[in-house]
Formats: sequence, structure tokens, C-alpha cells
Amino acid sequence: MIALASHLDDLLAVLRASARLGPTAGSPGQVRAELADRLRPTDPELAARVRKLDDWHAEALADFVAEAHVLARALDRQPGGPMGDDTKVD
Repeated sequence: MIALASHLDDLLAVLRASARLGPTAGSPGQVRAELADRLRPTDPELAARVRKLDDWHAEALADFVAEAHVLARALDRQPGGPMGDDTKVD
């Protein structure tokens, strides 16, 4: 359980760092580099681990960030407003 909690903390740090990235912020390699650059000042160890991700994991990371942005947009929708009752996520 402790390992899961520490990994979730890392994922939360990555999500915070990705907050200003667009959901289609570029290629997985670009997303990896941008996130590592943003993490370096506050968590250099995590930044180094992100930078060392292989291409497959960089793609998974980019997908994770893109899906988080989609979910954030869905949570921002007002109930009953435009597309508020729509269960389909763009």
C-alpha cells in the first residue's frame, strides 16, 4: 500500500505539472521533456525518472495527461448547461 501511495503522489505531481499543457501538447517525447522540465525545480528526482521513460511509457504518459484534460473539462461542465447532460466525452 505504501508503494501505491508514493506512486499516486508522483502521478499527482505529474498532473499538476501538466496543468498548463494543452491536451494535445505535442508528441509523447515532447510531453515527456516538457513535464521533466516543469518538475525539475520542485522534484528533480521525479523529473529525472520522467526524462528516462522509454518511448512506450512516454506515450502512455502523454495519453494519461490528455485523458486527465478531457476528464477535467467534463467535470467543469455545469449540470443542465450545454452538454451538461451528455455522458459522451469528446
